[in-house]
Amino acid sequence: MSLTIRGQVISTEKEDGSSFMTADAIIFKYPKEAITSKSLIIVQPTERAIVLIQGQIVADLPPGSHNIQTPGNPVSAFLSKFRYNTLPYDTIVYFISTTRHEVRVAGVSQTDDLVPLEYETAIYFRVQNPAALVTNVQFGSLYFKDADLAHYISPIVDQEVSSVLNRVNLTDVFKKFSEISTAVTAALKQFLAEIGVDLISVRITRLLPQDPELRRIIQLRDMGIPLMDAVRMGLARILAEQQNAAAVNMAIGVPYYPNLSTIVNLPDGLIRVGIGRRGQQQSGGAQQ
Repeated sequence: MSLTIRGQVISTEKEDGSSFMTADAIIFKYPKEAITSKSLIIVQPTERAIVLIQGQIVADLPPGSHNIQTPGNPVSAFLSKFRYNTLPYDTIVYFISTTRHEVRVAGVSQTDDLVPLEYETAIYFRVQNPAALVTNVQFGSLYFKDADLAHYISPIVDQEVSSVLNRVNLTDVFKKFSEISTAVTAALKQFLAEIGVDLISVRITRLLPQDPELRRIIQLRDMGIPLMDAVRMGLARILAEQQNAAAVNMAIGVPYYPNLSTIVNLPDGLIRVGIGRRGQQQSGGAQQ
């Protein structure tokens, strides 16, 4: 990534009008080698800027223009305290997005009857305390993005989702959407507040069996088809994909009797005798 220093202006805005602060970026770390004592820090309306010097947070700058050399600026106050004439090399500026963000956390859990379920949660949040967030997360590049936060909170989400799903059977699992959302919200709200993030809401966007055949059976059941008929229709579809002639019989629930001579390599007379004897035994039993 190439950076252009525009008269020592420290900002997320590029020369071409685009921004380093992409839609999925929560934190952007400005390269410290581009920061000098004559820098002008410009913070956009949807951002806040955290200035660190020698490992200490010396300023939390709101939207607007901030001249480092202005006497009232907290950065200049820090420099005068230590009698620095120039900014030390270890000066870092973090730009933090204050807009609403959304992350998706997905995983696999199971019900009380050991049916694997795939789930996905949509989590909406906003950074409330930029200084707390900067001091509580770690990232190796210039960005801390939504995907990084999703990875950070996924163990908590998985624990809370499983705490509900592990106690219910598959037939009742879809009645637990609100209970899952409540459990995840309660756990995340406290956890995120500790790192300066305000949780807005949590929604369950996906909760389906991992087995695709079981998904189709449930869909047919929810359309009003009795459960056993839904199972039979699912089996009929599998037979149809295999080009099995029994698929139609499975779908309508009628037994299928193939020509036994095509299955068992026996003389026709022997098969006919066997069938005849079986029919006589059944008719004789009926007469008795």
